[in-house]
Amino acid sequence: MRFVVHIKAALFLMALATPKIAMAQTNVMVLDTFIETHRISSVGSTWETITLANGYTAPVVTCTYVLTSNSNPDALTRVRNVGPSSFEVRGQRFDDSSIFSSSDVHCLVVETGAHTLSDGHKIEARTVFSDGTSGGSIGWDEAPTEDVTTSITSGFSSMVVFGQVMTFTGANASVFWTNTCGSRTTPPTPTNFCVGKHSGRSSLTRADETLGFIVTEPGTGTVNGVSYAFDLGSDTVAGTGNSPPYNYSVTGDFDTAVLQQAAEDGGDGAWAVLYGSDPLPSNSIALAVEEETAAGDTTRRHTTEEVYYGAFDTAQTALFTASKTFAMSADNATVYAIPGSDVVYTITLQNTGDGPADLDSVFLVDSLPEEVVFFTGDMDGTGPATGPVLFEAGTSRLTFTDATDLKYSDLAARPTDLTQCTYTPSGTYDANVRHICFAPKGYASPGTLYTGNTASISFRVQIP
Repeated sequence: MRFVVHIKAALFLMALATPKIAMAQTNVMVLDTFIETHRISSVGSTWETITLANGYTAPVVTCTYVLTSNSNPDALTRVRNVGPSSFEVRGQRFDDSSIFSSSDVHCLVVETGAHTLSDGHKIEARTVFSDGTSGGSIGWDEAPTEDVTTSITSGFSSMVVFGQVMTFTGANASVFWTNTCGSRTTPPTPTNFCVGKHSGRSSLTRADETLGFIVTEPGTGTVNGVSYAFDLGSDTVAGTGNSPPYNYSVTGDFDTAVLQQAAEDGGDGAWAVLYGSDPLPSNSIALAVEEETAAGDTTRRHTTEEVYYGAFDTAQTALFTASKTFAMSADNATVYAIPGSDVVYTITLQNTGDGPADLDSVFLVDSLPEEVVFFTGDMDGTGPATGPVLFEAGTSRLTFTDATDLKYSDLAARPTDLTQCTYTPSGTYDANVRHICFAPKGYASPGTLYTGNTASISFRVQIP
């Protein structure tokens, strides 16, 4: 029977290496359901929305700017609108955010709370409200900072700290900093841990902001295909106006890194940046500390500082499987697959790899056999579908919009991307539809972290 041909209709699936997106491009690593990293390309002075691979309740985000050359102006990252599925990021200068060199930004995202990676490594993320600001023109005493010692519950014997001004209440920039609650030049300890924001030497008024901070223990390991290294580097990192880059030796060829200056030895105020066109060469992290040039010293020279680092490298892969099943349409007058009957095809898509796909990169094509005709109306009548296709995200975290993610082709050759799907169906049944093209959005969460991680797509055809 030709019914067998219907069920074995050709199915084509691919995950593109480079996502086709309108927002900033990002490379993401998922270490666990509560932690991920992003390397975001070409962040400029306008806000970019970054989609998260995991689903969160209250994530904490900390980001590091890549200064490719000290011929570029000083810059830092601003973050706002941190939510369960996304956050926004932009670059900024203290004095004029429009005079700015777009560059990559590296970010670490951790769910609020205390966590343990699968290899036993502890990590914790918290937020605190900051209503004071330190700085070279204001002073560096502990009054403007927040004592967060008791908010850390993991029992760390030593700490690696990353932080971010995580809101955008005021346009005037400020930078997260940390110290030992009594000495601005001493990194925090598990028993004396203060955080705050500083404004360099600028005396402009700073708004109250929410600070996010992530604390972990020093160490290295590999979880879910991601190698990591956390530590406090030596007191050897000077300013971008000195002789950058300064290098920390690490074991591995890392792809993403976040930095945090540990306390403040210099009186002008500074923050850590990744430095150079390749800030993560094999077995090394290239970095420097940056100063604002809006007030006071404009040389960008700075005494040496200690810097915390977190570096990440991935061997993760996305691996997709797709299967196709059928059922007779409930609108049929008979339960038999005979001419005039409608069949509902359901394609089940699953990422069985240990890493997410690139953002918005999943492209699926179902090539219809000549023996069936595509139904263009509401495929299930009073059911949940409102058009010719029903998409169910399951646990994949993919999304689907008919108007933008569903296309068709009437050509003999099977399309290889969505731009080749340009046919517009007509009538109730259209025999000219040869291929149905699906481009769901999101990362497609890795199967190793999400049990039963699948999505499904259903549509209807008729046996003529």
